[in-house]
Amino acid sequence: MVKLRIANFVIHFYGRSEYLHERFKDFLYEGNGKPDMTIRVIERKPFFVRYLYDKGTSIGDFSFYHDKNVMQQYYKTQNRLEVRLVKGKDNYKETDIHLCDRYKGYTAKLFGQKRYLEMVQGLIFNALQQIFYNRILFEDAMSIHSASVIYNNKAVVFSASSGTGKSTQANLWQQELGCQMLDGDVTVCREREGKLYVYGLPWCGSSGKYINKEVELGVIIFLKQAKDNTVRVPNLREKISYVFSSTFSESLTEEMARRVAGVTQKIVENAPIYEYSCNMQPEAVSTLKDAINKDLS
Repeated sequence: MVKLRIANFVIHFYGRSEYLHERFKDFLYEGNGKPDMTIRVIERKPFFVRYLYDKGTSIGDFSFYHDKNVMQQYYKTQNRLEVRLVKGKDNYKETDIHLCDRYKGYTAKLFGQKRYLEMVQGLIFNALQQIFYNRILFEDAMSIHSASVIYNNKAVVFSASSGTGKSTQANLWQQELGCQMLDGDVTVCREREGKLYVYGLPWCGSSGKYINKEVELGVIIFLKQAKDNTVRVPNLREKISYVFSSTFSESLTEEMARRVAGVTQKIVENAPIYEYSCNMQPEAVSTLKDAINKDLS
């Protein structure tokens, strides 16, 4: 069993330690805190009769089934090596990940042990990501698609759709102000003792930039591309729309949708939120910093 702590959530992982991506080394935990989630890897093909009758809801690449306190995501088979079933009990507090093959099975023999481990690491890495995002909803926390930096001991969170420039703006703050990057692609926002905090995660996208640290939330910036740099405060409806649509956490059930809405409301009510239409030049940093400096003091 491997113990991890990510965004102050304790995870007990039951499976081969070789299956964990190297980024998880920065999140190893040696304490005795009770687990917020327990995740098991099961190396055998799942027998899943309900899927054969197609009683689930098709969502992208998987079908979702909700049986009392069990949530099941069944993935279509495309090759022998993949996660075919994720079964979460008690709101993903206990989750089983079923692989299609074994450590010494057909695929490992076909590709070789080293390549097999690399493939499984990727599968487990992605499965843990979605399980984590779904589980934390039930603890009043939520993922935000964003690049974030630390300035004056507070987090400046840049959120935008892919390709809009959130990583560019975060890198500019690093270059111009010497800020430390908290995470290059996603942060978790969570309330603790009446304040909002954000956390770096191992799932940092292609940036490869993250640190395992808790930082008080300073501001959230929703970016738009423009020739000139203009800062504005969105109205309430815009703020709700921005935050709600920025999460990777899924609304697979009505309860999960309510949870996303609840955390969104908490963020909107307690966090300074700005819309920033900007270019990719260094002056974009000073313009924004001057506008939000009062929130970072």
